[in-house]
Amino acid sequence: MNEQDHVQEAFRFLQHAGLFAAEEDRLARSEMLWCAAAHIVKAVAVQQGWRNRSHKDLFEVASKISSVIAYPDAYFHFSAAGRLHKNMYQGFMTGRQLESAAGKVTDFVNRIAAAI
Repeated sequence: MNEQDHVQEAFRFLQHAGLFAAEEDRLARSEMLWCAAAHIVKAVAVQQGWRNRSHKDLFEVASKISSVIAYPDAYFHFSAAGRLHKNMYQGFMTGRQLESAAGKVTDFVNRIAAAI
């Protein structure tokens, strides 16, 4: 996939996340938000020519995002997405925690998409 494909997928997953209310299907909402964040990170990786084949790669790319765009909290916000991915498997987040993370992920995707 190219950079633009990843950006489109990020927004598609954000849209899908919106179909799942936190109180009705926390696990599906969590995973859709993770996918949105992962795809926007992959877009940056493709743009920069950085490796992006594993979760570890994605976290490394997230840590380098602030070197290409002015976004010092990028890694912190991507880490919130990583927590959502874990939540999909374990279901430990409350609805309130999920919505807080959802806000961070939505901001993350929008901010990076606008900058690349």
